[in-house]
This record gives sequence, C-alpha cells and structure tokens, in this order.
Amino acid sequence: MGRPSLSAEAIANNRIRIINTAMEMIREDGISSVTARSLGSRVGMNSALIYRYFEDIDEVVLFACVHVLQEYTREMADASRDYEEPAEDISDLQIYYLSWELFCKHAFKYPEEYNTLFFSRHSGNLSNIISEYYRLFPHDRGADDDIILEGMYRSSNLRNRNLMLLIPVLEGKKSEREIILINDMTVSFFYVLLFQLIGRDKGITAETQTARMLESIRLTTQL
Repeated sequence: MGRPSLSAEAIANNRIRIINTAMEMIREDGISSVTARSLGSRVGMNSALIYRYFEDIDEVVLFACVHVLQEYTREMADASRDYEEPAEDISDLQIYYLSWELFCKHAFKYPEEYNTLFFSRHSGNLSNIISEYYRLFPHDRGADDDIILEGMYRSSNLRNRNLMLLIPVLEGKKSEREIILINDMTVSFFYVLLFQLIGRDKGITAETQTARMLESIRLTTQL
C-alpha cells in the first residue's frame, strides 16, 4: 500500500515546521549543524521524510536563510523611496555605490546565510525559493518589500544583478568586454571577503570587509 496523500495545507504546514526548525538550528549552532538526521530528530520526523517536502537538505537550508534578507530589502526599499523624490539628483554611480554599501552591511552581518543565498547549490533558483518562502510566511513580507524583491525575481544571480547596475555607470566609458570583466572581478572579490568572514580569518571584521569592498568599488569605477 502506498502512503496516504496529504492535503495541500498539511504539506505547507510540514514545510513551515521544517524551515522554522532549521532556522532555530542555524541561530543556535550555525548552518553546518543542519543535517537530515539532526533536523529530522529535532522536528520529530524520520529524516527520509524531509525529502518528501524538499529536494535535499541544501534546499531546506536555503529556505531557512531567506528571512535574513528582510533587513536588507527594507533598508533598500527605504533608500529607493527616498530617491524617487523629483528634487533628489542622484547619479547612477551613487546608486551603485549605495547598493553595495547596504548589501555589504547586511551580507557581512550574516556571512554564512548570504553565502548560502547567493553562492550555494540552489542559488540559481533563489527567486523561486523567495517567492515560495513568502507564500509560506506571508507575514514576513513588508508592505514596501516589493520594490527590491521585484529585482530579485527578475534575476537572483548576483553577477547579473550587479551588471544591471554597473552598465549605466560605465556604458560609453568602458567597452562591453571591460564592463563584464569589472563585474566579474567585483562579485568575485565580494565572495572572497565573505569567505574570509566565514573562515574567521584573524583581524577580519564586518567593518573591515565593508571598507575593502567599497574601496574596490571606487577603484573599479574610476574614470
């Protein structure tokens, strides 16, 4: 006999329970603490059943990391709304710089989570995972989050998102090949800084990494 089918509501509730438990485990002991066995034990579920609700444990962890985007999306939404004022004269370079400043502020506060969100196995599907996360956790979505989330839905790939902001800054001043190279260098350097924080390299802090990243932005956009 096969397993009895579950209602859509029961499936959603079980997914929520698994994600919430993974969040708790990450807060307590970090991402590495979340394994199928440890998560199943904590949820009170056979670890094999987790794969009934998620593709693998990496997907569970990615869902459990989405909530850390809330601080970033809300601060970016506030900044975006401020720059919609007609009297505000802001250049593409200032927008680009501000975007990185705010992104670093939050990414370096949660380095493991942001590494999972943007550089892990399922990162290419982040836009769909964010959409599903807010379907499961609708109260986590702020009224102004759409401003930033729409951009993430169009492209959750960090290289593509950065390129969209970089092109207006350098178009007509650098060749297409140079812009793409600068874009790749920028995202790769960000990944290195993030990885150093995760590895707790001596003397490395969120503040030092933010300063280094913003200095690299200044150097690569000098004309």
